[in-house]
Amino acid sequence: MDKIYLSNHIKLEILSICGQSTSKSYNLEGNTPLFTLGYDDTPHCKMLEKKLQMLATYYKTGKSIPSGVISKNLTVSQCIQLVLI
Repeated sequence: MDKIYLSNHIKLEILSICGQSTSKSYNLEGNTPLFTLGYDDTPHCKMLEKKLQMLATYYKTGKSIPSGVISKNLTVSQCIQLVLI
């Protein structure tokens, strides 16, 4: 598994869930909090939890994303770490 590819895939999903442009999603800064992208606590975070779990399963990272762990205060890097580390 290519970690850079997976990180970029996660960034793409983060942007697409909140309705942001996914053009050049790989340039999304890791220290960007989700709330600055338009995330709120309930619907977007639940969708992102499901998507991150699907990616972890698909890429066989061995990670499980617990329910309620995603909040609007997490950063992009923290979301990536949930899947990779």
